[in-house]
Formats: sequence, structure tokens, C-alpha cells
Amino acid sequence: MPSLFGGTVIQIERLDTPEISARDIIDQYTRFSSSATTYFSQMSEDLSFFKGNQLTQAQKEYLESVGQPPEANNKIRPAAEQVLSNVASKAPDWDVTPVGKLDNKLAAVYDALMDEIWYKSDGDVHFRNAVKSFIIKGLGYFYVYPDWVADGGLGGMRIKFLKPESVYVDPNSTLDDFADSSAIIMSDTQVRNAMLVAFPQYKVLIEDAPPDETLNEKGSGRYNRDDMQGRTDISGDDQENIRKYVHWSKISIPMVKIIDTLTGANQIYNRADYLELVKDPEYEISVSEGAISEEVVYDVGVREVFVIGEAIAYDNILPISGYPVIPACNEHDSTPYPVGDVRHAKSPQRMLNRTEALIVAHTAATTNFKLVVEDGAIEPAELRKWAMTNAVVRANPGALTAGKIKEFAPPAISSQLFMEKSRYELDIEQIFGAYKYLQGDASDSPDTVGAAAIANEGSARKQNWKVLPLYDMLTKAGRIVMDWIPYVYTEQRVVRLVNEFGKQEDETLNKPYIEDMTGDVKRMFATGDVEVDIRVVIGSTRARTPLADLNRDIMLLNNGIYDRTQVILNMDTDIDKEALIERQGEIAQLQSMVEQLQEELKQTQGDLQSREREVFHANMRAEISEATKPVAQAQANLKATASLEESRQRDNTQRTAEDLASLEDSVNSNDKEEKPAS
Repeated sequence: MPSLFGGTVIQIERLDTPEISARDIIDQYTRFSSSATTYFSQMSEDLSFFKGNQLTQAQKEYLESVGQPPEANNKIRPAAEQVLSNVASKAPDWDVTPVGKLDNKLAAVYDALMDEIWYKSDGDVHFRNAVKSFIIKGLGYFYVYPDWVADGGLGGMRIKFLKPESVYVDPNSTLDDFADSSAIIMSDTQVRNAMLVAFPQYKVLIEDAPPDETLNEKGSGRYNRDDMQGRTDISGDDQENIRKYVHWSKISIPMVKIIDTLTGANQIYNRADYLELVKDPEYEISVSEGAISEEVVYDVGVREVFVIGEAIAYDNILPISGYPVIPACNEHDSTPYPVGDVRHAKSPQRMLNRTEALIVAHTAATTNFKLVVEDGAIEPAELRKWAMTNAVVRANPGALTAGKIKEFAPPAISSQLFMEKSRYELDIEQIFGAYKYLQGDASDSPDTVGAAAIANEGSARKQNWKVLPLYDMLTKAGRIVMDWIPYVYTEQRVVRLVNEFGKQEDETLNKPYIEDMTGDVKRMFATGDVEVDIRVVIGSTRARTPLADLNRDIMLLNNGIYDRTQVILNMDTDIDKEALIERQGEIAQLQSMVEQLQEELKQTQGDLQSREREVFHANMRAEISEATKPVAQAQANLKATASLEESRQRDNTQRTAEDLASLEDSVNSNDKEEKPAS
């Protein structure tokens, strides 16, 4: 069977990527940066407001001319810092799930590896910078890349924050992750000598690179602190700056699908693997006989080109499906130029500055009464004492009585000014969801615990919703890391796992072992054998109040939702949770024994009470018996008397009967004697 491209196999030359030159990249950078000029200027002004430089030069000069300090009451910074402290106070929790099968141990290994990468990248520091940029400038970036010299030369993945001013995006992009951008360019300048130290492998290119003609980017010019100074400006070093570019673009990578025409089974090969495959003569025979068919398919890849000066240093295709530069857009409006919270807070901050300037001016006027003095009423030397404390000012004779001296006091300040001031402060707090009591102002805190909980929950919901793009950024960064892991972590690596009890356990990636059934050598936790998905747990980076969480868990415990073990596991503390749970088990066992003994005691007490009742009844019977002895004796006596009387009567009756019998015998005998003989 002939190949799709003629002949017996696919012509691999058709799989080559398109050419690109350094000039193409520089021209694209020029176009992208030109579109972003106004946006970067606005970013600079937003940053200036956050730092407190909120007054124009004209405003400062006017305040100085009327004796007021040329400073603003910056309410933006504490509000922004409160959001920052709430959102970026903890390292993120990663949820790793293997695709296709469930292996909790494998998921735990990848989760631990992600924690290790975060720690070695100083992820907490970079995340705080990203959140700060997100709040102030409206845009934060994470850059995911392999550091091939890390971990003792084994290589490792790293995550870092990028300043938005160094990243340039296609102005036609409409997606909030810039995935539809034709390219993303990271560009900045570096002193030539420093670049030679950073990239010694490109020494020739660096030495031949022309100096960058564009000076460091500037802001609007209205605000003194807007200028984004470079190293040359700070150090006074006049060394030449060299511009470098890292250019990323998405390309379609042709692949070859090999299909078994009998079974329908198929496998996809990249360029290198396909070139090895076609070296086998039997493969070509299988294709020609129709046992195997070929099909060109396409995968999405990312092309990375590094340019120094005006020359390409390298051109690689990365084993990832998305851009390694991941944005977090605060207020995305279908452009690559999102808006931050500070942008919305600048208007009420300006009004607040104006209102406070009026209050200060009136206060100054109130404490300095106006004095009108007719010429000759007070000597100049005496008049100068007017501003002194407890001064005695001597007026010339007749000046007071003639009304040559008059003092004028300004009207009282309107309460409306203070109401306006409070309103503008509240406007700023509402924009950030950071109210005074959340910033540590106890005077403005809710009156009850319940009211505070409701207010905290409302503020947390607003902030959580606002910062969801940051969690999306973390999730996408984690996925890029997972794409890289099979290519970077190819050697044996020890990963430290921490279980739910805080106990540490070491596992080894890519550890070889012999399978018992087949005798084949395989690798345990092989990074290239499994596909995983990863996401960050929403809210895991937020500040937690241990006491509030414990009270919540105790409430759930009392309602039967949690048990004691779950409450202990949820505790955010360094205690030995496993030992505490074990002690809780021992306590529960002892409590069970106590309950059993109490039950036995109750039973014993019941038996005792029964015995007491029996003794009581026996005693009662004895007492009754003792009390009834006279009656019994009388009864006995009566019975004895009755028996005796009965016996006497019986004897009398018997004697009577005997007497009668004797008498009868006597009568009969007499009758016989008196009767004549016949």
C-alpha cells in the first residue's frame, strides 16, 4: 500500500517546522511593544499611586506655596496589602489525580514532587509578587521552565514571577490566558558582562551583539516615581546593555499514526521515533502489503526561540501543550491589557487628597486668626509677639478704645467635609474588599462575634471571587510542570512524602525493580508511564485563623458531622497529630472502661439496695415477732387452758359415762334378782 505522500513510507521532510529568523522576532516584538506603550504607562501610574506618589508636580508646588506638606494620605496601599496578606499567606495545596486509573500512592508522590518544586523555586515569594502585580497593575505572570543545572546537575523544574513590563503579547488576543496569541515574547536588557556570566555558552553571540539603542522605558512623566529605572540608572554604570528575546509560538507538529489494518490498533510516532521505525526493512514490506497503513496527524506544540542581540541562540520545540508564561488577569476585557484594583481606586483617592487638603487649610486658618491693625495702633516689635504663646502685646494709648485693632476668626469647618472624607475612604475599602477593621482598626470592628463573622465572610467571598484568575494561573502552571516532568525527572529522585499526620516518608522516583512474574526490569513511580491531571485547591493560599477554624470544627463535632479525629487532622499546628489521635483513642478506651465500671457499680449498688431491703424486711419481721410475743403467749395459754378444760371435760364425760354404765349394770342386775322363778 503506498504512503499518503507517495512511495512506501511518509516523506519525513514534510514534518519539518517552518523557518523563523531573528529579524522576524524583533519585528514582532516592535509591533507588540508599540501596542502596549500606553498600557505600560498606565501601569506605571497605578504603581505610583500604590507607593503614595499621587500628586502632580503642580499640586505639590501649590501645597508648598500655601504652607502645606506636599504629601497624600495614601489609603490605597493598606487596602491592597490587606488583600495581599489574605490571598498569598500560604503555599498552595495541589490536587494530583492520575488519568485512567486510581493510585493514591502515585498521586501522593506527584503531589510531594510538586511541593518540592514549589519550595525550591521560592514559590511563596514569586506568588506574592504575582498577587501584588495582579492587584496593582491588573496582571501577574508565572513562568515555568526547566533548570538543567539544578539539583546537583540532575535538573529540575522551576517557577518564577515575571514583571508584566517584560512580557509582550499579540494585541489581537482575546482569551484571558492569552492562549490564542500568535506569540508571546519575553524581552529585557542586561549588561554585556553580566550576560556573559549568565550565558557562557553563547559568548560569541553576546560579544557580537549590538548595544540596545532604546533606553529604559519611562512612564507618563507626571509622577516622579513612575520611571522604571534600570541597572544603569541605579548604579551609574555606563556598560552597554544587550537586549535578549525569548519567543514562544504555537505550532502544529505533524505526527505519524501507524494503524494495524487487521485489528485497527494504532500508535502515534514523533519524527525521531518514526525515522527509527522506517529503518526496519520489514516495516516497509508491511506497508507495501497493506498490513500497516500510515496517517499524518497533528499535535500542538510550543516553539521556543532564544535571540541575543540580532542572532538566534537556539530554536527548540518544547514537550508542552501550552505557553510556559501563564497570566493572571484581574479585570479582563477581551484584550491583553487588563485593569487592576488600584486603577479604580485612584479616583476616590484623588478626591480624598483634595478633601484632606481643604481640611488642613481650614485648620491652619483656624489656628492663625487674622488681625487687622490700623497704622500706629501697635508698634512693630509688639506686633511680632502676636504669634507667641502667652505673649503680652502692648497697644498704643487709645488704640483699643478707638477700635483700631480688630480680630477676625474664620467660620467653623463644615461637617460635610468630614462626611465626604469618610465616603471616599469607604469607596476605596469597597473596591478592595478590605475594610478598616480587617486592616487592624479595632475602632471600626463589628460589635458582636456574629457580626464580625458575617462581615469577614462577605469580604472573603468578594476577595475569593476577585482572585480566582490567580488560582487558574497556579493550576495551569502545575499542568505545564506535569508536561515537563517525564523529560526532566528521568533519573532516580528521592521524594519526601508527608502524610495526614505530619509524618515524613521517603519514596524514590524511577526506582528499578524486577517483576516477579516476568522477570522484566521495571521502574517504580516511573515519571513517563503515567498521565496525571493537577489543579490547585481554591482558597488554599488564603490566610487562616486557627482559632476560628477550630471553633468551626468543634461546632461540627457537636452536631455529629465531625469526629474527634477529623478535628485533630484539621488543626493547623505543629503538634504530633498521630500521637494526639492515639492518646484520644487511649482516653476513649479509658472512658469506656470507666463507663463499664460505673455500670458495674450501679449493678452492685442495686444489689446492695436489694439486700438492704431484705434486711429491712427481716428486721421488721423480727420486731413484729417480738411485739407479738405476749399475744402469742396468751394464745398459747388459752390453747393450753382450753386443752386442759377439754381434757377435764373429756374426763368428766368419761366418768359420767362410766357412772351411767355402772348404774345401768346395777339396775339390770337388780331386775334379774327380783323376777320369780317359773
